[in-house]
Amino acid sequence: MRKRKRSRWLARLSLKWKSYILFAVFVTLPTLWLGQVVLQQLSGILREQFMASTERNLDVIVMNLTDKMKAVEDMSDYMTYSRDFRTFMMSPPDQISPEENDRIQDSIMGFATFQLMSKGYIKSISIEGIGGGRVDFGEPVLSDETDWREKARSKRGEAVWSDSYLIYSGWNESKRVLSMFRVINSYDDPERPIGLVTVRMDEGAVSALLETGMGKQYGHIFIVRGDGTVVLHDDKRVIGSSNPWLDRTEASFYSGKGPNAGSYLQIIREVGATGWQLIALIDRARIESHAQGIKASILLILGVMVLLGLAALFGFHWTIIRPILELKKQTMRLEGGDFQARVAIRSGDEIGSLGRQFNRMVRTIRRLIDTKYVLEIRQRESELKLLQSQIDPHFLYNTLDMIRWTARLEQAGQTSQLIEALSRFFRNSLRKDRMWTTLQDELEFVRSYLELQKRRLGDGLSFTVLADARVNHCVMLTQIIQPLVENSLKHGLARRKQGVIAVRCYESGGGLRIDVLDNGSGFAPELAGFLMGAGSQPAQGLALHNIMERLRIVFGESVGFEIGEPPGGGARVSLRLPLLYNSEQAVRLLHRKDQPGKAGIGP
Repeated sequence: MRKRKRSRWLARLSLKWKSYILFAVFVTLPTLWLGQVVLQQLSGILREQFMASTERNLDVIVMNLTDKMKAVEDMSDYMTYSRDFRTFMMSPPDQISPEENDRIQDSIMGFATFQLMSKGYIKSISIEGIGGGRVDFGEPVLSDETDWREKARSKRGEAVWSDSYLIYSGWNESKRVLSMFRVINSYDDPERPIGLVTVRMDEGAVSALLETGMGKQYGHIFIVRGDGTVVLHDDKRVIGSSNPWLDRTEASFYSGKGPNAGSYLQIIREVGATGWQLIALIDRARIESHAQGIKASILLILGVMVLLGLAALFGFHWTIIRPILELKKQTMRLEGGDFQARVAIRSGDEIGSLGRQFNRMVRTIRRLIDTKYVLEIRQRESELKLLQSQIDPHFLYNTLDMIRWTARLEQAGQTSQLIEALSRFFRNSLRKDRMWTTLQDELEFVRSYLELQKRRLGDGLSFTVLADARVNHCVMLTQIIQPLVENSLKHGLARRKQGVIAVRCYESGGGLRIDVLDNGSGFAPELAGFLMGAGSQPAQGLALHNIMERLRIVFGESVGFEIGEPPGGGARVSLRLPLLYNSEQAVRLLHRKDQPGKAGIGP
């Protein structure tokens, strides 16, 4: 009821308002929606492009940082296997000859000098041994490194990397470094420590490396340990503390606290085997600001499209709606009995032609109103009365029934049987508007038809109609078997002196099997090809084609159709239908939700 009221409300609107509503619904709103979708898609594409570029840069940073840290750890590995380093760390200076001591010192100094000169990010190297010897290379350092040294001793040979911390250099005052502390164990006894090496990396070099991955205007990048402790950050106050902004998911947008309040995109990368993580916080607003120019262009295009649509609407109103409204006005004058109504013609298009036809119609009506109107009305009434006199099929059926009883009273047995068969045939024909019937009723219809044909053909036709009692009450489509029998009579047995038709119905493979056999001339090659899906449709294949189409539409893949030749010659048509025992099953099958497919071809 509500839908009907809504449609009536729309129908009462004028053509002008309908055009405005259609323009708003199909032009303005879709344009705005499309613009919004394009802007969202554009933002997503630009964000993904920026993210992909940033992730590639971060991967390069991680690779470079890992290479630098690996190079530092390789230096300590070399000290473990070098005899000169082991001798220096294990032996007291007074137990080594001056010549040997000078040679060892030169060897160690040459190695350290090469490392400092070839790796500019290394600021200083300190080596001390259990023998009491200590040597420092690079910038002189003054700093409390006790905690890191103790942690390295507890790791018993594993490299320990410090957080960023402040040292005092004798060359350039104070600076911040990242250092590696590692205990050197004996080559002969790996469980016995013989020394401690400290390699200090310039924090500025590492920070510059991080800045290559993302400009500061786009966000922040820093390094944390696996437990969230900050190793390196622009804000030195948070170094060594738990990162307050870290979201432990791999990569996601999140809103909350950050270096600046807002929405950030977080990217995490593992730094080699150190257990460190490289964290990038990207300001979402900065990413989207790059799309502002493109967004402005899209909005301008959308605005131009809307203006063009308005111009089209104005032109549509002026050239189409306005003349139609004028035609409506003159039509209402004519409806009121004013035969002076006339439409002004302003164009030569279809609407102008419609106006000219209206004017001619008014003139014609005015001319014929007094001469032909009354005569034509009376003629139409006469024709309507003639059309109402039609034959009632039920009257025909009742008349046949009366004639049948009259024949019985007169003891005309064959005439009575023939009329009864014809009466049953008409009775079933009157039910053709029904979609479903039972197999028993369908076979009764077939028997009536065959009995009438046998009376016509005499001994030239014999038939059998057999059905298994278990399938007698199955539900099936109406008028499926009779057209097959009629097809056999018309085409298969047309030239046979003694025709035989057999109809057999039984259960097979969980379905209903219907066989119609005859001893006629069989199927023509072109008909067989058409029924199997090849070739054009011959005239004699119309009934079979219609049956196939009806079965395919209703039953889909659950129906089978096969043509062939019985052992004695002739033609055989076999149908395989689903077993339905009541009309409710048939209705559910007809209204099933899945789309019907092609019927299967097979036994």
